This record gives sequence, structure tokens and C-alpha cells, in this order.
Amino acid sequence: MGAAGRRARELANHQQAGAAAPPQYGTDAKLAELTAGGGGRETEEQRGKFLVLRLYEALNARDARRAQELLAPDLEWWFHGPPAHQHMMRLLTGADTNAQFRFAPRTVDAFGSTVIAEGGADAGGQLYWVHAWTVGPDGVITQLREYFNTDLTVTRLSAAAVTKNASAAVSPSHASSSSSSSTSTSSPAPTPKWPKCLWQSRRADRARKSLPGLVLAI
Repeated sequence: MGAAGRRARELANHQQAGAAAPPQYGTDAKLAELTAGGGGRETEEQRGKFLVLRLYEALNARDARRAQELLAPDLEWWFHGPPAHQHMMRLLTGADTNAQFRFAPRTVDAFGSTVIAEGGADAGGQLYWVHAWTVGPDGVITQLREYFNTDLTVTRLSAAAVTKNASAAVSPSHASSSSSSSTSTSSPAPTPKWPKCLWQSRRADRARKSLPGLVLAI
């Protein structure tokens, strides 16, 4: 049985165990969506999304041990938002005192090793969060960038822009010799490439409610 098949069976066992209670959060539905085609070969993006959804499931169950198994011991963590909303830190350290708080992702998208999840933490829409997870090659989460009540735009530089930036970092001697050469023989500079937008916050109330905005380049 392939990895996708094993994940499908794991999900089926989880759903059977919890069949007596109605689902309260969005992780089960998203896991089912990911494993619907369980016989095929998983992509890097599918593996990353499945890992992140399993983490939310463990956090909402207050299973800190299971959550820690999905995280690298030297997890790099960056938080932007009101300090009062550092719920992830409290859940992972066992310091959480709000038994009602749940991370319920509304959308989960992946771009290579980066998984972006967004959701709300209350029915009134007063709390909005975005998580940018990085999944390492060994199948554990190595980095989290957490944004609370902040709109996020995720971008990626084009290959041409990356090459241009790298070629710009030349030695002083090379730069000096280049500047002394005739302008008639110099080749025209390539047209700058703007970063490619991969993802943007999709809040339902974005048109009527303004939040601070940040850009994350991956």
C-alpha cells in the first residue's frame, strides 16, 4: 500500500472513531478532500497540506505530544500580531487556558515546501489568522510564520529576477573594469521582473474592514 493509501486508511479510522459526534472544525473535511484519490502518488504539496492539517487536528484535541512529533525540535517561529493572541505558543507549551479556542482553517494552499493556511478564531469574525508553514525534506515542520489580524500577500521572485540579483553581486574590481569600458559595447540591462504573487488573504470582510498588511517572499 502506498503512502497515500496509508493516509486514506488513517483518515478512515479517525472518522470512524469520531462518527458518534458531529464535526466541529474544518480539518476532517479537508483531510477527506486530500485523501479522496488515495491510490495515486502524492505530490510534495499534498504531503505538506496533510501534515499541517494533522497538526491542527492534534492542537484542537489538546494533544501536545502528537503535535510535537510533527515539528522539528529547533522549529523557527516568527509571530506578528497582538501578544494576547499567541495561542499557538500556549497550545504547544501546555500553557493554554482557553479551552474553547480552536484553529479552524478555512483554506489551505501549498507552494512547494510552503503551506499557507488561513482561518478565523471566532464566529463574529473579529479574529483572523494566517500561518505560513515550511515542511522540511524529512517530513516535519521546520518553520512557522504566524500572522494575527494581519493581511498577508505571498510572493515569489521569477527565475530571471533571482539570476539578475545574483549577477549584481560582483566584486569591486569587476565593477570598476566594467564601468571603464565603452558604453557602446555594453549590453542593455534586462528588464526588472516584479515578484510573482502566489497568494493573498481572502477575508470575507476585506471590503469593509481594513487590517495591517505584510508581504512574505518565498
